[in-house]
Amino acid sequence: MTIEFDENGHALSEGVARVYHYDPLTGEYLGANDETIPEGVSIPGSSTLFAPGEYAAGRVWVFASGTWTLNEDYRGQTYYSTKDQHTIMIKEIGPPPSDYVALAPTSPFDVWDGSSWVIDKEAEQKAAIDSASGGKTQRLQQATDTINPLQDAVDLEMATDEEKAQLTAWRKYRVLLTRVDTSTAPDIDWPQAPTA
Repeated sequence: MTIEFDENGHALSEGVARVYHYDPLTGEYLGANDETIPEGVSIPGSSTLFAPGEYAAGRVWVFASGTWTLNEDYRGQTYYSTKDQHTIMIKEIGPPPSDYVALAPTSPFDVWDGSSWVIDKEAEQKAAIDSASGGKTQRLQQATDTINPLQDAVDLEMATDEEKAQLTAWRKYRVLLTRVDTSTAPDIDWPQAPTA
């Protein structure tokens, strides 16, 4: 038996109707069931008698303004900014932001060329040089911090033969460090620090 409804949506007679439920906030299709509708009562809130279309992967049916529309659905997926690699997790129905892509970059130096990520060789080289320069500065400081007290011991004629040998080894090491060309990074053959 088909239930008829008046202009206010109330059943004109009691019966069972197939009801299609949707989320009251997003309009997303939630499912259907058969409801017993008493005479004079309307269907439950956030539901309709109109069926959505067929399921489609990556899409979701949304009910709005009295009709179903099939919308893109990327919720739960990670997208990457084509400007700065910033990541977002898609949380809402609809397409991702236009400057985000699903393809993940493979390095911190990747840039988007319009269809794929490519390595910015200049940025990669600059980062390697900056890292090598920082490493050189650290090593030189370590050498100087080790040399200073050894030199004091020699200057005050208090150094042992072992301390004199260590001073010479650390000074040679410091000279070799000053000759390291960081512009060749990451291909640097660092001199070996003396052992204590």
